[in-house]
Amino acid sequence: MSAVAALAVVVSLGACGGAPAVEPEPVIDPSGEPATTRVVTDSLGREVKIPTEVERIAASGPVAQQVLLTVAPERMVGLSGELTDEQLAYLGEDLADLPVFGQIYGGKGDFNREAVAAADPQLIIDIGEAKDSLTEELDTLQDQIGIPCVHIDSTDLHSYADLYDQLADILDSEKAAELAEYCRNAVAEVEAVVAEVPEGERPRAAYLLGDTGTNAMARGGFQSGIIDLCSENVVVVDNPSSSGKGNEIGLEQIAIWDPELIVFVGDSIYDTVGDDPAWAELSAIKSGNYFRAPSVPYNWISMPASVNQIIGLQWYARLCYPDRFDGDLRDVVGEYYQLFYGHDLTDEEYDALMRGAVRE
Repeated sequence: MSAVAALAVVVSLGACGGAPAVEPEPVIDPSGEPATTRVVTDSLGREVKIPTEVERIAASGPVAQQVLLTVAPERMVGLSGELTDEQLAYLGEDLADLPVFGQIYGGKGDFNREAVAAADPQLIIDIGEAKDSLTEELDTLQDQIGIPCVHIDSTDLHSYADLYDQLADILDSEKAAELAEYCRNAVAEVEAVVAEVPEGERPRAAYLLGDTGTNAMARGGFQSGIIDLCSENVVVVDNPSSSGKGNEIGLEQIAIWDPELIVFVGDSIYDTVGDDPAWAELSAIKSGNYFRAPSVPYNWISMPASVNQIIGLQWYARLCYPDRFDGDLRDVVGEYYQLFYGHDLTDEEYDALMRGAVRE
């Protein structure tokens, strides 16, 4: 049993004292009949009337889609964006049969309201960082399509447990409650380990991306949480980008910072950087202390910065401090993939997933 799983058991037993769970009382309306709707308050403070039992859901965009696929893929009546064949191999081939609605915000602005109405979801769920106009936009969307919409904040590593707690309530989902506990324990475990390492002994690191590997996720940015928590992120700029492209830095500046540990995005220059004379004098390259972030079915660190970061956090922390964690990383990864994606990793899949991601 992994440390995270063991901690979850301890917390669970401590909370309930071994007593059997008590079934919630059914909701009754004033007429004495079982209620068909209930009111929930979302992260924006909006009171939204939703069905008592929510069996058909839709995601507002890619982040919501990613999260909902970990909780209740069987309840999804469509997708905000197509899944690749590589993703379907982990998430379930049957998802390819679902209609694609597009996303409400950002992207191509291709949200197809008619297609959503035809699929007849009982609830649209939006997940992510709230912008100032979101309350008005969700209220307008509800009025236009006649389907309740809720927003759940999700902004950093510490928000994922609360995110799943809210989904457990909205969807009456034991799976969401289980994922909430896993996230809470995983973050607590890593934070406890990192807290024991003096700041001056934490690796000076950079997370690099882009075709030339010279974009970076800067310290304090929306997508740099894992690097910032576990190591000293050397990439410091005035305005950290919140986009998946990071900040344009340039090799000259990266060389000045001279990180001793580098993580490259999977489709960046990891495969060729070791033979590139322009990079040869960087400490991380000279020492071979550079790695490739796993990225199937989602990048483990960013793009999107969502619940995929929970396995990324556990991997990266072990990369930084391999002697401070017990257990086999293979078991940690296998447990996460089974719990979040319902997928049992084969040895072949694990080896392919971790190519370049671990020390030889």
